[in-house]
Amino acid sequence: MTNDPRSPSPTSADERSRIDRFEAAYNRIDRELQRILDEPREGRRRGFASSLRQIASQRRHFGRHLDFLLEAGELRNALVHNRLGTVEYIAVPTNSTVEQIEAIDEELRKPLPLRSISATDVVMVSVDDRVGRVLALVREKGFVRFPVRRDNRIIALLTASGVVRWIASHDIDACALPTRTPAPARTPTSKPTPTAKDHPRADAGALDQTLRLSDGERIICTIASVTVGEVLARDHRKDEFAIVPRDSSVEDALALWTRNPRLEAVIITERGKPEETPLGIATATDLIKMLERRS
Repeated sequence: MTNDPRSPSPTSADERSRIDRFEAAYNRIDRELQRILDEPREGRRRGFASSLRQIASQRRHFGRHLDFLLEAGELRNALVHNRLGTVEYIAVPTNSTVEQIEAIDEELRKPLPLRSISATDVVMVSVDDRVGRVLALVREKGFVRFPVRRDNRIIALLTASGVVRWIASHDIDACALPTRTPAPARTPTSKPTPTAKDHPRADAGALDQTLRLSDGERIICTIASVTVGEVLARDHRKDEFAIVPRDSSVEDALALWTRNPRLEAVIITERGKPEETPLGIATATDLIKMLERRS
């Protein structure tokens, strides 16, 4: 992190420049840490190392900088308190150290907007909508998460997994499931498939449609007729979402997932209010992809 200080000599212009840049970045980081922690400007304030550990505990991704910044704090103290006269320093930060602390300063003070990694094509559904509409959106758009509204307020999050959980919540063992034994070949003496003509009192169109449906299609039709509200009533994860304002950062979202790793998604609105229209939706997968690109 520093040049070899065994033989101190008057600081060169290049070294003086590195020291100035290092101290400036350090001071900006220190001020930003105090702002994030809402520390008072006057009176007793938290130390740099204590602030770092507090922020790292709240923002796991920022924690990757902890060891470096703790060492940077020791270097800064050496620069400020252990000068060898007015033109000599006991240590001088290297170029790579200066560049790294400036990059951390930039990341901390100008965080990546959450909207930059979120999906902006969000479809809301109502508690009174049929699951058939949701399944059509899954098939046609690839959507798997839907903010749910009631009385123009977001009250839950419906997911494709939630629909599966609703299906699994029923007593499947009580169902008369078809066997895999192939049906015997039809013989000339077998009764012909019934038609509308054999049921003069039945509605011909409805009967023909019923006769054309497979067992699987009948099951899907039954599921499609259920309301979103009925599905949510059995989904224990319908409340695993958060609503944040449009100016939220990726770090803000990471902090939410740190506090609640079970979050399904973070919904973005103008001011973070449930009565507002969603502007975007971000998932843990979106954050992981962003972190992989950054690392």
